[in-house]
Amino acid sequence: MSKILSLDYEFEHDYSLIAINSTLEDYRLAYSLNKSLNINLNSDPKGLEFTDKNCSFIVFNYTCNNFYSWSLLANKYIFTVKNTDENYLFEEDSKTNYLIDEKKEVDFFLKIIGDFDINSLQSLIQNIKKIKGVITSYTINPLTLKSKDYLIF
Repeated sequence: MSKILSLDYEFEHDYSLIAINSTLEDYRLAYSLNKSLNINLNSDPKGLEFTDKNCSFIVFNYTCNNFYSWSLLANKYIFTVKNTDENYLFEEDSKTNYLIDEKKEVDFFLKIIGDFDINSLQSLIQNIKKIKGVITSYTINPLTLKSKDYLIF
């Protein structure tokens, strides 16, 4: 009789996660964050692709000299679908996929890999809130998210 062994592995979530609600387009938010936080977020042309969600989310990345890595991620992917129902008023309809389904109210996530103390993080959030077009920003504990593994890349 043979035994089957399984190895469970859970990824470590050693990063800070900030939720941002904003009326700004992704590139405008990245530009404003660059100016306000003195960073240099650059667009990743590939984005963050998921075959199980059948979509690609916009990503801006920056790695600074003092071992911090910053990523601005869109939480929403909006796409159009053709309606085949001839009784439907519109030919096309828009659908939305979310990177983190349980946080549908969040427009963007700012993921910061590195050792940020709580005071620095709160100061960072206050600076983000001062950006014109940002409605609010707040921290999220990644361990509370069901779909936290989508943030590992």
